[in-house]
Amino acid sequence: MEVNQAILKLIGEVVAYGGGAAVVAYALFRYLGQRWIENKFAEKLEAYKHAQAKELEEVKFKINSLFNRVTKIHEKEFEVLSEAWGKLNETLKILSALVAPYQEYPDLDRMTDGQLNEFLQKSNLHNFEKEELREAKRRTEYYIKTIFQYKLKEAFNQFLDFHSYILKNQIFLSLDLKEQFVKIKDIMWDVLIKRKIGHEYDKLDMWVAAYKKMNEEIAPIKQKIEDLVQERLHYHEVD
Repeated sequence: MEVNQAILKLIGEVVAYGGGAAVVAYALFRYLGQRWIENKFAEKLEAYKHAQAKELEEVKFKINSLFNRVTKIHEKEFEVLSEAWGKLNETLKILSALVAPYQEYPDLDRMTDGQLNEFLQKSNLHNFEKEELREAKRRTEYYIKTIFQYKLKEAFNQFLDFHSYILKNQIFLSLDLKEQFVKIKDIMWDVLIKRKIGHEYDKLDMWVAAYKKMNEEIAPIKQKIEDLVQERLHYHEVD
């Protein structure tokens, strides 16, 4: 700034003397003034470019961070959907076998001791239950009542595994999927309870109710879940 003032002072003195020197001074003033303006403009432009570049980098960083978070959420969502679908089908398979009206059991009353021993060796029954079965007058009837408890326990454990998984990961489910999973879960629980009561109190109507509920109410919800899962898995595709 002091240099510019000195130049202006010099030009002013030259102009004071007049003559051709004044013309030279005026030209010099215009030249130096233009160079000064250009320099200042270049400085401002460079500062602006630097600020813009910095702002652009910050925007890129924010976009990349957001994209990474969204990508991780979608990856987790796909993982949860795949696992939840698998657990749902496994639970339904075990539950369907439990409530099926046709149950096939071996005729233990017609088995020889050797055949019975071979069968019991492969059985999941506890040792005391195997002894009780050998001593039972109606071995097949004893086996059916006893093995049912194992099947019921397996169904309950599988259901609880499915229920716990949905409860723990429902935050990664879309609202429509969460709604359908909760709906089908509630129906499966009702089916389990009806089948359990029907067995314990020898109420055939409860068994039939469980079977009908399983076949009439669960199938459409499962199809709805399948459609929603397919939609979510392909949501990013462009037709």
